[in-house]
Amino acid sequence: MSLFRKAGEKFEETKQSFVSGRKAEYVCRACEKSVDKEYDHCPHCGEPAVEPID
Repeated sequence: MSLFRKAGEKFEETKQSFVSGRKAEYVCRACEKSVDKEYDHCPHCGEPAVEPID
């Protein structure tokens, strides 16, 4: 994945969280995508790396 594509996806994800009024409270440390609640495994990549955002 190119650097610009990854940056664009992160920007869009952040923008959507502000537009929808929800705040992500957790993040997957493996794929770096935000999730809205605590999961045992990331719904995006399947890794057991979901942690609270500090």
